[in-house]
Amino acid sequence: MRWVLLLYSLFCFLVAGGLLFKKPHKPTALLGMFALMFGLEIVDFLYSTSQLKGLYPQYYAYYYLPSGFLYGPLLFWYFRYNLEKEYQFSLWELAHFIPFVAVLLYLWPIFKMPASGRMVFISEHFTDVIMPVNYARALHLFSYGLALVLYLSKKGRRLSPRNRLYAWSVVLIYFISCVVISWLTQFASSWRDFDLYYFLSCNIIFVIGILLYTDPTFLQVIAQKYLKSGISQKDKKRIRKKVEAAFSEEKTFARNDLNLTVLGGLIGEKKHHISQTFSEEVQESFHAYVNRHRVEYAKELISDPEYQKYTLEAIGQKAGFNNRVSFNKAFGQHTAQTPSEYQKPQNAS
Repeated sequence: MRWVLLLYSLFCFLVAGGLLFKKPHKPTALLGMFALMFGLEIVDFLYSTSQLKGLYPQYYAYYYLPSGFLYGPLLFWYFRYNLEKEYQFSLWELAHFIPFVAVLLYLWPIFKMPASGRMVFISEHFTDVIMPVNYARALHLFSYGLALVLYLSKKGRRLSPRNRLYAWSVVLIYFISCVVISWLTQFASSWRDFDLYYFLSCNIIFVIGILLYTDPTFLQVIAQKYLKSGISQKDKKRIRKKVEAAFSEEKTFARNDLNLTVLGGLIGEKKHHISQTFSEEVQESFHAYVNRHRVEYAKELISDPEYQKYTLEAIGQKAGFNNRVSFNKAFGQHTAQTPSEYQKPQNAS
C-alpha cells in the first residue's frame, strides 16, 4: 500500500505541474497548489512513518500540521474564481490565513529545537501539545467543508449541469476526506492508521481523474440522466436564435450596460436560462461572446471611411466598451493586434 501511495504522490506532482505551468491562470493555479500540497503531505506521511525519520530527523514535524490550515482557503478561492466572474481578491480575505499563522507561531518554539530534541519533545508531549493542533486542524478542514457545501448550494445553480456535478464531486470528496481524517484524529491508535485514509482518498481522486481524462463527457451523461436541466435542448436553440438576432439586427452588444439581466429583458427570457444556453449550447461565456461581437463591429468602424475622423477611444465606446483599456485588451485577445496597429493599414489604403 505504501508503494502505491508513493506513486500517487508522484501523480499529484505531475497534475500540479500541469496546472501550474501549462494553464497559469488563477483558478487552475489554486487547484495546482492544492494538488502539490496533497502530494507533499503524502510524502511527509510516508517519511514520518518510516525509518527515514531516524536517518533524516531534521525534516520531522515541519509540514503536516500547518499545511492542513491552507487546504480549505485554497479550495474556497478556487470556487469563488470559477463561480463569481467579477470576483476580485481583497485584503480582508487574508483573514483566512489567521489560523495558519497562529499555528506557525504556536509551533515555532518546537521548530527551533534541534532535530533529536524535537523528536523527543513531540513524543513526550504529543497528548498535551500536538493533539490540540490535530483537533484544530480537523475542525478547520471540517468547517471549510461545511462552508463549501453551503456556498455551492447558493452559487452552484448558475453552473451547467455538467459543471455543477463536477463541482459537487470535488466538494464531496473534500468533505468525506475531512470527516474521515477528523474521525481518525479522534480514534486512530497510531499514525500508521492513516495509511487507509490516504489510500482511499488517492484512489477516489485517481479514479475521477482517469474518467475525466479518458472520457471527458461522462459527467455530462450522468448530469443529463440524474440532474434536472432548467430548459430543454429545443428551448436552448430558440434562445440562441433570439440572442443572435438581437446582436445582428439590433447590435445589442453595443450597449455598454449589457449584462445577462439586461439581455433577458430585451429578448424576454430568464437570466439563468440565457446563462445555461451560453454554457451548453453556445459553449462560450457570455462575456467572451459579447466582446467578440464588439471587436468585429469595431473593426468594421475602423475600416469605414466615415469613421476616419473618430478617435479609437470613441470607436471603442460606440462598439460597447466602457474604456480604452478594456477595448485594447479585448481587441488584442481576438486579433493579436492593438486597435492602432489594426488602423494603420486601413489609413494607408
